[in-house]
Amino acid sequence: MSVPLRIEVDPGRIFDRQFTELEQKQLPFAARQAVNQTAFGIREAWKRQAAKVFDRPTPFTVNAILYRKAGAVGGGRDVMGGVAHRATGNAAAEVYIRDEAHKGTPPSKYLLPQVEGGARRHKGMERLLQAKGILPAGMFAVPGRGAQLDQHGNVRSGQVRQILSQLQAGREAGYISNESERSRGRRLRRNAKQGLRGGNYFALSKRRGRLLPGLYERIVTGFGSAVRSIFVFTKAPQYRPRYDIYDLARREWNKLMPFHFNRELRKAVETAKFRGRG
Repeated sequence: MSVPLRIEVDPGRIFDRQFTELEQKQLPFAARQAVNQTAFGIREAWKRQAAKVFDRPTPFTVNAILYRKAGAVGGGRDVMGGVAHRATGNAAAEVYIRDEAHKGTPPSKYLLPQVEGGARRHKGMERLLQAKGILPAGMFAVPGRGAQLDQHGNVRSGQVRQILSQLQAGREAGYISNESERSRGRRLRRNAKQGLRGGNYFALSKRRGRLLPGLYERIVTGFGSAVRSIFVFTKAPQYRPRYDIYDLARREWNKLMPFHFNRELRKAVETAKFRGRG
């Protein structure tokens, strides 16, 4: 996701002064260096903010913030370009959120509701369940009390695979189509060590007594049989904007760009004088 944000190109009025002839020669190089360093600073600020606003974000989410240096994108010439929008030219850089993933949902898709608010998109598992008619249209699956969560608060992938394989909702790439006898044996032995027997999953598309629509696990304990919720089907979760990368980019640009530009121009002029280019 390339952030559609244009940044003012002259924070602190750094170009509102007279430049010497030598400085004018070094302006394109100094501007490009400053833009790159400012873009890097914005990327790091976005990463720090992600670690603050999200509850135990995965490294994949935090590291989904990328940047492209000025000069890496071909196109027209532009002495000064914005940082957080896709622009072409020698002095433009881009800060963006990764829009691809080897498996699962790209960060640009699941982070967008956190940036702009609104309903989140369906995850891969939810799309599979809908294709099988298990998850009703317009509904989403949120973790229930019996879900096995990892250190980041997400349902463990092993449990998701078990559910999909038992319900035969798996896809060929990434999920097995049904549970093998060996896998079933391992699951039953693991449950037995925990004092549980069974561990079979079933889905409810409509409310049944006290059970809401969702995915459940039927277990047998020393006290009898029981049912625990793994996923509960709900309407689209609504998110309020809390990952304000737009305003953060503006503030970082206005703070960092004057510093980096003045420093890079000074360094470029000193280097040119040393090499006798003045």
